[in-house]
Amino acid sequence: MVRAFPRVAVWLAVVLLFAAGAAMADTANLTFVDGNTVSGTFAYDVTQNKIVSWNFVSTEFNGTTFDSASVNSQCFGFPCGGLALTNQNGDVVFGFDAAQPNANNALDEFDIVISCGGVANCVQNILSQAGNGVGNSFALTTGQPACNPNAPNFCIASGEQQNLFNCLGASCQVLLGGNNFLTITDPPSPGDVVVNMTLSSAPVGTVLNGNGGTTGVPEPSTLLLSGLGLGALALKRFYA
Repeated sequence: MVRAFPRVAVWLAVVLLFAAGAAMADTANLTFVDGNTVSGTFAYDVTQNKIVSWNFVSTEFNGTTFDSASVNSQCFGFPCGGLALTNQNGDVVFGFDAAQPNANNALDEFDIVISCGGVANCVQNILSQAGNGVGNSFALTTGQPACNPNAPNFCIASGEQQNLFNCLGASCQVLLGGNNFLTITDPPSPGDVVVNMTLSSAPVGTVLNGNGGTTGVPEPSTLLLSGLGLGALALKRFYA
């Protein structure tokens, strides 16, 4: 029994690694500070710096939906309600507006903010570079950005706001929490300038920023293979 304990411990560790890998794979949501979530994706035209389409489902404010398919009008060839903006500090803002039928068609807004570290148009520039395609991520900002009342441009935080123009104050806005990311799931290819950006609660590949990239993150499959390798090595040494 004592001799069998190390073997059981090794295989238990491998099983736990599989469970961890499965949990890492199920990361299709962003999380708000109050525990609510939002899931979905949007398509971004890198060349024109325009949002082409989007679909998000949020549990915030008793459930809200942002869907470009429900937007009838067009703004310069793109659906109205999805805009790529720039904050005062240079951060990129992807903003989405939609009327919510469950709130008498009140206009809600969902904002995704990416830190550019002072580098102008960092998302557009990074995605235009070779090698910054599928499997990489952008980290989203958290908290309320510092604003200068006398500075131009916007001061928008990552989060969701309900009933724009009619609801003011902290109770009308819920910010995104930490460890939220956008994963690039469809990189530019020759003749294709549109990328798909998917919401994720875990980073994948290289976490991109204004400087072009930071730390690489192991894929779940890599973690599992490493765990199996270590388990096999431990068993081999045990029976040697």
